Amino acid sequence: MKVLAIGASRNLGYFAALNILKGDESCTVGFQLRNVSAFDEDAEMQQFVKSGRAKLIKGDALVEDDVRKTWNEANADAIPVDVVLFTVGGTPKFTLTRGLVIDPPNLCTSALLNVLSTLPRTQPQPKLIAITSNGVTPSTHGGLPFLSRAFYALITVPHADKFGMERALYWSAGWAWKESDGEPEAHILPHDWQARLGGQEGWLKDVVVVRPAILTDGVETGKWKAGVELPGLWTVSRKDVAKFVSDEVLKEGKWDGKPVSVGY
Repeated sequence: MKVLAIGASRNLGYFAALNILKGDESCTVGFQLRNVSAFDEDAEMQQFVKSGRAKLIKGDALVEDDVRKTWNEANADAIPVDVVLFTVGGTPKFTLTRGLVIDPPNLCTSALLNVLSTLPRTQPQPKLIAITSNGVTPSTHGGLPFLSRAFYALITVPHADKFGMERALYWSAGWAWKESDGEPEAHILPHDWQARLGGQEGWLKDVVVVRPAILTDGVETGKWKAGVELPGLWTVSRKDVAKFVSDEVLKEGKWDGKPVSVGY
């Protein structure tokens, strides 16, 4: 299996990619990295780099031409990519007036559009695993624990970005979008986004959307709850989400074609 990891230089994507490399000696992972020296001091990852099972590809997910070149380099050996792991995320900064913000405010949505617009349309398409967040749509926000909503009020800006991601993914996959959830603002998802993706709804044939609860830096416990629009989730460690992705989503194929929430 060949995986292309975008946004996996650290945190959740890094842990998931490492799990994949450790779990199956036949797997390879191509990492798109803005800085290809990101793993220079990482002894654990270096063993896979030196063996050729981890391939480092220089590129910026916010630049469409870079993403297109990443596809070309990932497929240069004529073996197509089987899975795209999309875990792009920004480092939020706190402001008194807007809570936690990211720059640009549509970071994840823009990067995702670049991936979707360049993703091979020939069959079989790669499976896309995309990480958004729990409660980003109005219909799922209602399932959040009441006492956790004060924190969610602080991440309105990052969640608007994740909301844009989900809208593009739902349309591309042909999933029903609730009219009551509304549409992302134009500074998140530009008006021409559907045309940019080919204008044909439902073209994306194999996708899983993973919606983690509030992410923490806790240890891997191997214990979590997961389900479609599962209410009452509080937190979850990045390492547990990574394990969930590598095991339940990828190895077991348990959540194919679904948006799945995961947490404690």
